[in-house]
Amino acid sequence: MAKEEQLEGSDVVFDLINFLNSSPTAFHAVDEAKKLLKKAGFVQVSERDNWNLEAGKRYFFTRNYSTIVAFTIGKKHVPGNGCYIIGAHTDSPCLKLKPISKVTKGGYLEVGVQTYGGGLWHTWFDRDLTVVGRVIMREGKDAYSHKLVRIEEPILLIPNLAIHLDRNVQDGFKVNTHGHLVPVLATAIKAELNKVVAGNGLVDSENDKEKSNKITNTDDSRHHSILL
Repeated sequence: MAKEEQLEGSDVVFDLINFLNSSPTAFHAVDEAKKLLKKAGFVQVSERDNWNLEAGKRYFFTRNYSTIVAFTIGKKHVPGNGCYIIGAHTDSPCLKLKPISKVTKGGYLEVGVQTYGGGLWHTWFDRDLTVVGRVIMREGKDAYSHKLVRIEEPILLIPNLAIHLDRNVQDGFKVNTHGHLVPVLATAIKAELNKVVAGNGLVDSENDKEKSNKITNTDDSRHHSILL
């Protein structure tokens, strides 16, 4: 019996780890939670609709794709009875891209970010970082949709300063969130080598040329093209 309970406990731990690994942002966490709830028999409802709820059934709804509320109605439920509420965060401390993230300094392409939450920011140095979140897509003239984004490969790094350039670091290091937490994306030389420029033979087709011009004209002044 003890061995079976241990195996069941291990399954719960692995399920939790898989959920956390699949939920780098609140948007991803809600999306993963939706899949689990639907698998468990929960029915999604919308705050915009009138609800026709039934005793013994399970429901959930989302708000802004970053909040999820799930609830069950007991088979013997009577209006006016009490209820139990359990709450938890879907978000966590992170670095968020600024609306204008393009930073170029000392021959390096950097990405402007701002801190979110109370993170242990000294642990973010010298670690492989990537970009996750969501983007809002225009679907026609007046329609928009949201898409989850997750770049699997590490593309950013916040390097520590070499020891011979900061001899006092052994006495303690205090993170300046504005000056120190600026991830490096690439060197300026690498960006130039990977740049797609219409009309110079590096664009494969008219479609690629159109995409390149569109990105350059709308977003290049706010974000590095290599990031986009």
